[in-house]
Amino acid sequence: MKLFSKASECAIRAMLQVAEDNFFDWFSAKEICAEAKIREPFGRKALAQMVKAKIIQGTRGPGGGYSFLRDPAEISLLDIVLAVDGPYAFAECPLGLQCEAQRSDGSFRSCENCNMPNPKCGLDHICPMHDLWRQTRQSVIQHFESTTLRDIHDRIKKSPRFSK
Repeated sequence: MKLFSKASECAIRAMLQVAEDNFFDWFSAKEICAEAKIREPFGRKALAQMVKAKIIQGTRGPGGGYSFLRDPAEISLLDIVLAVDGPYAFAECPLGLQCEAQRSDGSFRSCENCNMPNPKCGLDHICPMHDLWRQTRQSVIQHFESTTLRDIHDRIKKSPRFSK
């Protein structure tokens, strides 16, 4: 089961590479994509979406690249996923159905307090995984919301596995 899109995966992998390489001042798309093993067109698209969300800024031309607009200690993994996937991130049913509450609210948190005794997922189907996915989604959202790029950078630097 996928938690987020391929585009979000590219964005997270790129930002994790930035954190690992300590490129918080400036980084190039080409370098980061190569090191994170992301196809450059996908990486550039994800970076462009993060520019649009005002997480990073881009400079064009020779010597261009990207830099952060906010402190990495204030950029959560959830910020990255929402920048790339939008407000419907995490709203997908793991079985491909969609809850009525999600359709009407449109928020990635719409089922957080769902108390429907028989959620009406899909058109005529009740998703047998609705409650389990709601709990899992809440846990993932909370973890992504509380984990920043600085946290990941600090973990990487402390881990002997990642020491260079």
